[in-house]
Amino acid sequence: MNGNRIIVHGLIKVDEKYLIIKRSVNETSYPEFWDIPGGLAELKELPKEALIREIKEEIGLKALPIKIIHEDSNLDENKDMIFIRLVYLCNLEDDIKNIKLDLNEHSEYKLIDSLMSLENENVLPYLLDILKELL
Repeated sequence: MNGNRIIVHGLIKVDEKYLIIKRSVNETSYPEFWDIPGGLAELKELPKEALIREIKEEIGLKALPIKIIHEDSNLDENKDMIFIRLVYLCNLEDDIKNIKLDLNEHSEYKLIDSLMSLENENVLPYLLDILKELL
């Protein structure tokens, strides 16, 4: 086995709503699915530091990870690697009006406060599980 990789994601709470972002049509996995900011931690990068970096890269804002609200893991036999996902609840430290999506990765964003706002939408399974618990 080649080892483990850590994936971090941040569910950002803004005025009793949650920020979600839509993956670009160009994404190789789950194109045009709703997701939350995140990505792989780099070598020797702590999970919280990786999340702060990923949020800044993907939406141009600073957010503070508060606590882990979800963990899952899976074995990718093709890559001979275990991927561990940590999802943090985050507080936004910038004004949401200043959001700047990386359009190569994400096409739009919205703030949601109910699952009804995602009816007939594609949502990544891990995120849907989290939102069902929170909303």
